[in-house]
Amino acid sequence: MYEIPFGLAVSELIAWAGGPSAPIRSYLIGGYFGTWVAAHEADELTLLDSDLRTLGASLGARAIVAVPESSCGIVETARVARYLADESAGQCGPCVRGLEAVATALAQLTAGKRLQPRLERWLEDVSGRGACRHPDGAARLVASALRVFADEVAGHAAGSCTGSDGPILPVARRRRRA
Repeated sequence: MYEIPFGLAVSELIAWAGGPSAPIRSYLIGGYFGTWVAAHEADELTLLDSDLRTLGASLGARAIVAVPESSCGIVETARVARYLADESAGQCGPCVRGLEAVATALAQLTAGKRLQPRLERWLEDVSGRGACRHPDGAARLVASALRVFADEVAGHAAGSCTGSDGPILPVARRRRRA
């Protein structure tokens, strides 16, 4: 954990942290309700909302995670989407049905099913319709993953995955609902 000044470039942040331990594929900016940003887009990006907004991102929870090239961003996002769907308060349709459908479709997409158009439609259906902002954040995360990891989506559709590492992003174990 680092306390940094606003306006620092992402590349400077990584240098402050000791530099990358492996080539970086992408950054998750703003935590699990945040936005994926490709490494090449983030090199000179500053950590100011005005700069981040150009990529649909914000500092959000102030969490920034560098994900190595050896990890599959779509698989990581599918894991987080499942976690977010499971963490729903169960109070409205967009969370109960929408996030469940999004998480399931994203998992199926990682298994090679071509569900991207349907998934994109569901993301639009979920956004702005929940009783709170939980579905909005989850939809933002997944939509940015589909954009940033388009090559990985195509790879999964063709039966291959570029990821060789195990999970990078921490998620709690799945809860059983009563």
